[in-house]
Amino acid sequence: MNKNRTARLETRLRPEDKQLIETAAAMEGLSLSDFVLVAVKHHAEDVLARHQHIQLSEMVSRQFTEMLLDQTARSPQALRDAMRRHDEMIESD
Repeated sequence: MNKNRTARLETRLRPEDKQLIETAAAMEGLSLSDFVLVAVKHHAEDVLARHQHIQLSEMVSRQFTEMLLDQTARSPQALRDAMRRHDEMIESD
């Protein structure tokens, strides 16, 4: 781990939770700080990834694709209308 870390993060926890984390860190051959940092960073990356990607249901995805491929969607206005309908569908889910 990078030894040039200067920012601090503190937390209060129950003694049994600390013991659990210390035991797991020891099993991984990591210091308590490194173990917590790895775990928290991994969870933070997962949270950010979930919030940065749009996930459509199969039905909504199919409808969106059909709107885009529809012959009437060839004009810029029709495409804007299709995008508006898509946004409305997503908001109502």
